[in-house]
Amino acid sequence: KILDYLSLVGDTADNVPGVKGIGDKTALKLLADYGSLDGIYAHAEEIKGAVGNKIRAGKDDAYFSRKLIMLRDDVPVDTDMERFCTASLRYDEAAKLLAGYGAAAVAKSYAETALTGLAAASRPAEEESANAVPLRKNQGNYRPVTTEAELAAIIDGILGSGEQAAAFDTETDSLDSLTAQLVGFSLCSKAGEAVYVPVLLPGGMFAQETVAKEACIAQLSRLLDSPGVTLIMHNGKFDLEVLGANGYAKQPACRIVDTMVAAWLLEPDAPGKSPYGLEYLGETKLGLSGIEFNDIVPKGKTIADVALDAVYPYGAEDADFTWQLWQLFRKELETKNLANLFYNMEMQVLPILARMERRGIHLDKQTLADYRTELEGLISQKEADIYAETGHSFNIASPKQLQEVLFGERKLVPGKKTKSGWSTDTSVLEELCERTSDPLPQMILDYRSYTKLQSTYVETLPLLADSSSRVHTSFLQTGTATGRLSSRDPNLQNIPVRDDAGRRIRSAFTAESGTVLISADYAQIELVVLAHLSGDKNLCRAFTDGVDVHKATAALIYGVEPDAVTHDMRRFAKTVNFGVMYGMSAFRLAKELGISRTEAAQFIEQYFTTYADVKRFIGSTIDSARQNGYSETIMGRRRTIRGIQSKNKLEQQGAERIAVNTPIQGSAADIVKKAMIDVQRALDETHSPVRMLLQVHDELIFECPDDEQLIQQALVLIRNKMENAVQLRVPLRVSIECGKNWGEFH
Repeated sequence: KILDYLSLVGDTADNVPGVKGIGDKTALKLLADYGSLDGIYAHAEEIKGAVGNKIRAGKDDAYFSRKLIMLRDDVPVDTDMERFCTASLRYDEAAKLLAGYGAAAVAKSYAETALTGLAAASRPAEEESANAVPLRKNQGNYRPVTTEAELAAIIDGILGSGEQAAAFDTETDSLDSLTAQLVGFSLCSKAGEAVYVPVLLPGGMFAQETVAKEACIAQLSRLLDSPGVTLIMHNGKFDLEVLGANGYAKQPACRIVDTMVAAWLLEPDAPGKSPYGLEYLGETKLGLSGIEFNDIVPKGKTIADVALDAVYPYGAEDADFTWQLWQLFRKELETKNLANLFYNMEMQVLPILARMERRGIHLDKQTLADYRTELEGLISQKEADIYAETGHSFNIASPKQLQEVLFGERKLVPGKKTKSGWSTDTSVLEELCERTSDPLPQMILDYRSYTKLQSTYVETLPLLADSSSRVHTSFLQTGTATGRLSSRDPNLQNIPVRDDAGRRIRSAFTAESGTVLISADYAQIELVVLAHLSGDKNLCRAFTDGVDVHKATAALIYGVEPDAVTHDMRRFAKTVNFGVMYGMSAFRLAKELGISRTEAAQFIEQYFTTYADVKRFIGSTIDSARQNGYSETIMGRRRTIRGIQSKNKLEQQGAERIAVNTPIQGSAADIVKKAMIDVQRALDETHSPVRMLLQVHDELIFECPDDEQLIQQALVLIRNKMENAVQLRVPLRVSIECGKNWGEFH
């Protein structure tokens, strides 16, 4: 009854209002008489005098207070909670830093913690295991190579060895791989021994100890052009792009393996800020503490400004660590049955992504300039509307001023509180829209939407374009635990998909003069995967017959003919079709559809009655994850399901949602990657001028010469390869179209 008690009396410490005028004794007496808050309000008209008046007047505040206090146990948490753990601090380093800032007492306690070993004991078990390798200072046998003859001899040795393998790493003057100058590179074909070849040193072209870039590329080409050679890289996409920007314009014929991708594939949701970084892996997997970049490169300088004596051990060490990591990972990939996925999918996708990044996509800056003018008008008008509504001007972007307007002047009931006062974030404003008829919260949301479009896309995208007006996004192969690709600079996945604003942004991505864009998009691929994995007859039939799966679902659930399905019926069915993959609760479904929780629960029950095999699939997938500790995609991609055995119900439920979602979303990612490989291979084999540019969600974007015959050939080839990328119980279908800009599609 504590919840109902606090709902009546409030809690000033947590800004819970309660019912005005109701104190401790009155609240306790009311609860004793009527049993609960609901009981009190069921008999509110019977309560006499001033107390009755206060209770009746404070009903909204009482139930709002209850909502504020109630502990929620139905919130979907799909993130491993251990990823929020901060116990893995380097206490010795923290002690030094704190001492430097004069925090002597705190520094002393951190130093003592480091010495006693309490820091290690407080780490998660996975991290403790990862750090079990004793850490020692690396003592490699490294040397610089400063003549082409020496370099040629080393290349001869690699080509003449039985394994024909070497680790390779580049050093550059910039992190922009498409424009960076090659400063040097390193090679290693034996643990503990490596060489560094300087291309740029202080003094530029007058430096005496460098090997000419052209000579370096010529010698490296002997490795890159040899099908029997294996080059081991860490973040190989970066190195390939650097080579492309510095004179090696071909596609390598050698086999590329990437230890960063291998580390990710083996542990796709590893905790930590940079769990796949070379320095971190060197420490945790090899037990080697290496040279850090900041130790040799002064602030504001690049590695091109560093003398050879300092740079060659650093560069050579990177190749050495990469070589040693590969000796570990290659065995682990085999042991965990991930070798096929690594070699035949991830390592085939890697050079394709490098090519896509180099090409980029054309950006029509004028389209964005026009939209910017339009947005500025909308923003100005919305500002004027807000000021007219409030009766005065204020800084709409200031949370503090907005708090005063919403909760002070307009007396709206606030939601959550932050250190700086009542929150005015999006979720709070959306809740205010639902709870009140006041138009201001929605006006603020509209204003924010316009300003976000302006700052995130309209103003930023032109700054990312190169001199030929092409934007080169960076695809992240190791950015998700499910295997899906993500992107940054710009983040294409975050461009709104279904509204007009998103289309306006996408319409600025255009075909260059003389070309068209082709969009090929898998239709409902995750539902297709669910049908395949579950084998549910009703769901499979909908896809096999090629009907509207959401309408078919609605018809089965409501027991009507497909033609009798209304818009709302289909909307309900669509929400459940997609929600079931993410473990959507009745509470969440009720909120999304605007129905009661009871109705939502009944709808979910009807869904699982209709698709009984889907329910069985979910149960068996959770059982398998509980037994094996991981979930697996159709192509063998694995994800450890942490918390599946937890005694904490919320943690366990979150783990179960991940266990079910992983084989669905991960298999969809596998299919898209397989399609990319098959399409690119076919384009190369036919010497097609069609170029793959983007991969966003389940969509591939291509650029094709504006020639009707070439366009038709491309449409047939792309559709054929994508729809036959894998064989499932149900057909894969692709929506394919061509146009002059990305916004024309769908």
